[in-house]
Amino acid sequence: MGSKLIDDKTMRDIINAKDISTIIAILFHGEFKEDIEEFGGMEIKGELIDFALSKNLARNAGKLVHIAPSTERKLIRSIVGKWDIYNVKLLLEAKEKRQSYDTIARYVIDYGRYDAATVKEAMREDSIDGLLGKLMINSPYADILKDALEAYKKTRSVPDAIAAIDKSYFRSLGSVIVGLRVIHNESARIIKMDIDMKNILYMIKAKRSGLKFPDISAVMIDRGNIPAPELEQIYNGSKDIESMALQIKAYDLKSAVEVYKQSKVKQLLIFEVGLRNAIFEKSLKLLRHSMLTFGTILAYSYMKEIEIFTLRILINSRIYGLSKDETSRLIVWKTE
Repeated sequence: MGSKLIDDKTMRDIINAKDISTIIAILFHGEFKEDIEEFGGMEIKGELIDFALSKNLARNAGKLVHIAPSTERKLIRSIVGKWDIYNVKLLLEAKEKRQSYDTIARYVIDYGRYDAATVKEAMREDSIDGLLGKLMINSPYADILKDALEAYKKTRSVPDAIAAIDKSYFRSLGSVIVGLRVIHNESARIIKMDIDMKNILYMIKAKRSGLKFPDISAVMIDRGNIPAPELEQIYNGSKDIESMALQIKAYDLKSAVEVYKQSKVKQLLIFEVGLRNAIFEKSLKLLRHSMLTFGTILAYSYMKEIEIFTLRILINSRIYGLSKDETSRLIVWKTE
């Protein structure tokens, strides 16, 4: 499965592609052929490309659970469960904006407890409260959604509910992280890098909005590689987004800061790409240097996620306001 990830040359070809049709042609000759064929083949319409990408991710997520040893299947389900959580967050954002299911269908990962059919059904609920209540019924994520519902009732804010979901989900992975630190510390570090990314992005958004650290302390997630006191010190000791990003020594965000400074449209996506690059590189090392264990399955799951994320950026780069040069400078993709 790892060998089917897009290699460096192909990714560069995609970055340099002159139009969407060229990108589709490149993807059609690789692992995405089956998914593109399902939505129209080489004549696929631009708006259906995201459907094909989501389908590919769902298919591979299912494989991970299937191939995992029975002793580690529960761990893999916990990790792959992030796509259930992703779908719930997508659903909440759409409901808040009073969007129809069709507006988010292309981004839904049709896998797991909250697959496409469940998401579509939940969209019929009249309120956020009703939606969360419906999703909680006989759900393994009931405690996570309960935290989201309580957060929403306090402020009637969907972003607060989503922050509560993130915090609760990673808290639920606490025992996984502790166990991994004993059997495979590098695997634990990758999950903790994911937590770091969430925290750093919260900090960047808050800094742009002029908030104080106490205003966001409740949504910060424990158990990352960077301790909470260090994050608070970095936040309070920086005057703007750029200086704050450069103080985060655990991750090299220099390139992201330079692109951000030069960009006409100040997209925070730039920093997310930089952080995901770091997770990709760490995952790649783990996938290449470990036997087939939980660690290699975990590493592949993150690499596949970032592959889909990167393709979406490249296909929608104009929407995000990133030029080809800016995108090329940001994306680090070496699988060989």
